[in-house]
Amino acid sequence: MELAIRVSSLKSEATEMRVTRSEDHIIIHRMNHPSCVSSFLRAIQHGIEKGYKSFTIEWKGNLVFPDTCVPIAGIISHYKEKHNISFSYILPSNSYLQHCGFTDPFSKSADEIEKELYPFDKLFRYSNSTQVAALTQTYINCISRQTECSDGVLTGLIWCLNEVMDNVLVHSKSEYGFVMAQYHQAINTVAICVYDDGIGIYNSLKKSVHRPRTAIDAITLAIQEGIGDGQGQGNGLFGLYQIVTENNGALTITSGPASIMWSAEKEMRKFERLPFISWENNATTIDYRLNLGNNINIHDAFKSIGGFDGFDIRVDYMLQDDNTVKYDIFSNSMGTATREAGAYLRNDILNVITRTKTGIVLDFAGVKTVSSSFIDELIAKLVLRLGIVGFNQVVRVINMNDNVKFLCERSIYMRIHDEWDTLQ
Repeated sequence: MELAIRVSSLKSEATEMRVTRSEDHIIIHRMNHPSCVSSFLRAIQHGIEKGYKSFTIEWKGNLVFPDTCVPIAGIISHYKEKHNISFSYILPSNSYLQHCGFTDPFSKSADEIEKELYPFDKLFRYSNSTQVAALTQTYINCISRQTECSDGVLTGLIWCLNEVMDNVLVHSKSEYGFVMAQYHQAINTVAICVYDDGIGIYNSLKKSVHRPRTAIDAITLAIQEGIGDGQGQGNGLFGLYQIVTENNGALTITSGPASIMWSAEKEMRKFERLPFISWENNATTIDYRLNLGNNINIHDAFKSIGGFDGFDIRVDYMLQDDNTVKYDIFSNSMGTATREAGAYLRNDILNVITRTKTGIVLDFAGVKTVSSSFIDELIAKLVLRLGIVGFNQVVRVINMNDNVKFLCERSIYMRIHDEWDTLQ
């Protein structure tokens, strides 16, 4: 009986294996939890202690989440660049890791980043503020097309993206950072992870007036208002924490041997004595998840630090002198032939209306033809979403040619007719 229990236990442990090492061969079995990062780091450090100067990384898992993929890629980069350790890879053909930049993170200029239509599922390496601004705007633009976000979400995301990525350049004393985001449509959330190979939060704060005793004390201090190393206002991680908690999202901050994990379900959990690179390179991972359908009261989140307006370059460009928004259908569309393209535009328009709280002019100049499904998804469903009165109060359509107008009016009539029939 005892033997049977032991065998069962071993099988259970095998299914939970995260990372295993055989000499210079490291197999990653899972990449879906921060604990996988600790297992990987231990495997690398133990291998180096055995005298290995090169490793083969093999991927045998399935799910890949940013909170694991990003720091593991960052750890590999550290040992390649600072310890002259070489790595080769065994990856299944056409696997997620082959395409996301895990083995060779994307290092693009700001101009190149701005051209990214879908920046999700890509691991970026950045080293300057113009890249930070471009990444922030590109993520926001893409999310705005994917789904209708609740009030305050996009503004909150702008803060989180800018502040967390900028912290790497200002406070970590690292020359670069890594960032990756995923959009999970089924649960309407966005998950974002930022990693740096810097001195860590404890080393950043230990010479400040706050003088934390331990790494866990340093992280706990860092999410409080006005705590910093003297090189900023000290509200970056505080603001992030406020936004995440306001949204009922999730947040994990790991730096050196310590980590905190917060979620609405489990509240705050603290961990110490985690494996880390070194006392000089504590490294920091910040992973957060926001629910795109949950409101964020920006006033409440920032009431103690003077507020935040969430400046959006693209939306600001659309604003007219009369404080209305002029939305160019032609330049913002991804074609006018498919229902999907119409849905992207409708989501984006609704998000612009939510953010600006002002009227919007839909300019169809340059749009010569559309499909029935496109105009139905864009205009007819927009009318249903806002209501006929609400639509007329908020939206004005200009420069729509007769052919497009005919299809538009027909789609609106059919949608309203069908909606009315369901109410009978």
